[in-house]
Order: sequence, then C-alpha cells, then structure tokens
Amino acid sequence: MECLGRVVFDVPERASFEWAISSKTSEFGTFENFIQHFDNGTGKGHLQLETEELRTVFAVYGPVTRELSDEFFAFRAMENEALLRNSVNSLNAQKEKEERFRHNPPGPNTMANIAADIAKTEKNIADLKAGQYRKVVDLGRPHSMAFRHDQRRGGVSYLRGAIILGQHLVAFESMLRGGDIPQFEEPTEAQWQVAENALRKLISQLKPRALYEIPKDRGFCLPFAFLGDDGTYGNKISSSFRLADSPAVIYTLSVAAIPGGGASETTLLNATGRSSTGLLSHLPEDTTVKQRLGPRPSKIGSLTAEQGGIVVEAKRPGQPAREGYHVYTGYAGWAGSQILPTIEVVMESAARASYPKLTKDAPPYEQARPRLDALLKSIRLRRTTPPMPELVGIQ
Repeated sequence: MECLGRVVFDVPERASFEWAISSKTSEFGTFENFIQHFDNGTGKGHLQLETEELRTVFAVYGPVTRELSDEFFAFRAMENEALLRNSVNSLNAQKEKEERFRHNPPGPNTMANIAADIAKTEKNIADLKAGQYRKVVDLGRPHSMAFRHDQRRGGVSYLRGAIILGQHLVAFESMLRGGDIPQFEEPTEAQWQVAENALRKLISQLKPRALYEIPKDRGFCLPFAFLGDDGTYGNKISSSFRLADSPAVIYTLSVAAIPGGGASETTLLNATGRSSTGLLSHLPEDTTVKQRLGPRPSKIGSLTAEQGGIVVEAKRPGQPAREGYHVYTGYAGWAGSQILPTIEVVMESAARASYPKLTKDAPPYEQARPRLDALLKSIRLRRTTPPMPELVGIQ
C-alpha cells in the first residue's frame, strides 16, 4: 500500500513501485520550473498546498548527492556574489561616465541623473554586503535553508528554500497570499515576518516518509515525505509512478481540494476529450485508432467517476506494429470537501521514439488494463487519528 495526498491505494504484490522524482533540477534553473518526473523524462507531477498566508509548491529530488545539495544550499551565496560583481562593474562604469561628462555635460540634468544612479547602485552594494538581498530566513530545522526572493513575479513576492529529509531533498517556493499586500507592491517588513512565520510552521510539519509508510496523522503524503496539517489546507497534488517490471506504463494520480472552491467541472470533459482524440485533430503519420474507450461511467473506489481514452496502433518500418494508449478516469469531488476531493487517474504508455532512454515498450492495453482496474478499485481516503474534521462525530 502507498499514499498520496489524503488517499491510499494498493500496490501489486511482488511489484517494485517507483515514484516519478528526478535526481537533477530543471535546465531552467535551480528554483525554476519545479519538476516531478523520472530521469528518462517520463511522468509528471505538481505538489501544491495552500494556507491562509502562503501558496507553496514543492518538488522532491533524490537520492541526495553532494552536487544536488550544493546546488540548493550554495544558491543564494553564488547568486549574490554574481550580483555584487555586476553591481561593482556597473558602479565603476557610472563613475567613469560621471568623470567623462563632468566638464561638458550633454544636458542640464545629466550630472544629477548620473549622481542618482551612483547613489542607488552604492546603496544596492551596501545592502548586498549587509545580507539584505535574498535575506536569509532561519527555518529552525537542520539541513534546511530559505530566503526572500526579491525578484517579484506576476506582481507578487515569494519565499524559496529547501530541506534534506533522509535520502531526499524537498525544495519549495511559497507565494505570499496576504490579502492586505497590494499587487505589484513590495511587502512591508511586518508582512514579510508574517509570511516567514507561516513558512516556519509549514516546514516544521514536514518529515521524511519511507516508501509504503502510511502515517496515521492528518496531513498529506508526498513522494518520500509527509506534511501534517489540521485537515483544512487547500491542496492540488499529483505525481506519476510506475512499476519496475513495466517502466513504459506511466500512472499519474491527482487529488485536489480547495477550501471554498467548487467541485471539478472538467472530469466529464476530460473523459470525453481523451476518447475523442483524432476526431478533430490529426494523429501522427502511420498511426491509426484501434479502440475508443468511452466516455463511460466508471468507479474510483466506491465513487462514481467518468472514464475516457484511446488505444492507437503505430506502424514502424521493418518492425511489428506497436500499441499505445491513454486512459483517463476522474471523480469530480464535492465543493470544498477534504474527504471527497477531486480524484483523477491517468494511465498512459510511453514510446521509446519520444523517450530514448526507455529500454522496452509498454505492453498492449489489454495486458495493462487489469492493473489500472485494480488501482482504481483500491483508492480510498486514508484513515487518521484524530479523524478528519468533516468526520468528527461520525466515525
């Protein structure tokens, strides 16, 4: 048995289960475009939790190496050193410009503008040397780091950091959510402090979790980690996984519950869309539809769901035809409920033509389907002590 979010599911006996986590960060940067996929490129995932003060996205990497650890824990110092070098070079250029125009300024405000630029750059350098840029946040946990991300994105501010939990590293980026922080304005020091305290509380609830370990506390299972809560945090959590004997069959489980939000209205549309592939768009060359699956009623555990998908056959010169498939099953959930969240499951085949690191093709759909059926049947809410708030007085 394994768990994700607030649900658990069964794992086939004698099958080696593997979460889609990467051993390396994104090519776009250490804290950019957090990724959850296998090193061969297959799989996907998104780990997001919401509290009143923060919206936090997590990424799990591992196993931890010195290189991976240094990339995160030396990130702030290296970025600040590079910024300091650039700022000093800029200051020198500004002073040379000031000297060049001192006796013959091209305009009446030239010298005043240059002086203002110099003063601003000197202050930035002083702030850098004083540790005020990407200001450190002490999380009070060993093997952890965090800082204020001064480069605002979309008009909002962020905190970034990472923590090592056993053999894995969990990175995170938290968006400040305070309703009293105007968009496109810098948070006040007091607002930063509120956010930092909220982050300390959040990370204090994070702990390592072994594969197949099912916690009893309220909270969220993540790949190789667990984050406790009071049963109310908003969440959008998804992660792919595979079974080692069939690495080209990728399963993605997604769960979501947003307090005050509505039930998903897209599960039926998703099921219909998957089964309609190729009707309004072109399939790849030498690929034909072998079977359309639904849209049709289905079950996730005891919950009524929708299912749709497609099975195709691709012909390769000099090789046997290869079957590919994508099957979606979704339960819409109840508005604002933590115990009846939106649940979505995708089973799809990965092709070696798209993922060259794969060493074998996926089995035909009819061979893969029993495992999907067993997975869907086994998904249920993880029991906790104390019970979830919606179940208090019922269980």
